Amino acid sequence: MPPATPPIAAWVDSYRQGLKSSLQRACGDGFHIVQAGAAGELDPREFSRSAARHLTRYLRDLGLNLDALAAEFPGLGLADRQSADQRVDELRRTLALCAELRVPTAATRVGGFAGESSRPLAEEMLGVVADLADRYGVAVAIQPGRDDPALLAERLRSLDCPKLRIALDSGTWQPAPDCPTGLAGLVGMVHLRDVRWAGSRVEEVPYGEGEVDFPALLGRLAEGGYAGALTIRRDTAAAGIDAMRQGRDYMEALLHGLTKR
Repeated sequence: MPPATPPIAAWVDSYRQGLKSSLQRACGDGFHIVQAGAAGELDPREFSRSAARHLTRYLRDLGLNLDALAAEFPGLGLADRQSADQRVDELRRTLALCAELRVPTAATRVGGFAGESSRPLAEEMLGVVADLADRYGVAVAIQPGRDDPALLAERLRSLDCPKLRIALDSGTWQPAPDCPTGLAGLVGMVHLRDVRWAGSRVEEVPYGEGEVDFPALLGRLAEGGYAGALTIRRDTAAAGIDAMRQGRDYMEALLHGLTKR
């Protein structure tokens, strides 16, 4: 029997519109699963219980499943010494909103495992995230930033918290030949962008026009046992109106080819 085809999700923020309009666009583009950042109209500090009930009904009416919310931060994420307390509080609020909306997964960034000076705080923050994940009953996918995901995988295995996983982004990470099979059982979220790399600079481009080897990446994810959603994400403001649909069509064609082998 051929392996099951992973579902394809939409990163709602890529539409760069209001929440309702973005959800309508995702539905119109053929998505059934969506993910979003916990900001703007989904800022947990401003999101009332009545808003939560209204959003739940709206998603149901559109036939959409909100699969994940992300408390995204730049740099080292939670391991930023100047902003750690504030960012932890934002993550806590995001997990509380996930629990209220019955969203199974959250995402956030913890970086700095590769540096001698930043590693202790990164490891401390990983423990904080584990405690919060257990408290709210929500899985958390950790975005490693510029760190090699293998470094994060090592920490997660030693921590042994079932609710912590790794979030991969094809736009910032170039996998080694043994990855992500080397991350088997630990990948909890995958965002797909196509890019061209020029040193430290990343140029986001339409799917199929960049340097990301998607067939190899998708094959390795399958070998590593990843069964979650593959999320189409475009962060550039220059992406055209059909960018998300183009991404979905491109990935569906690739997946169809892989499952027929």
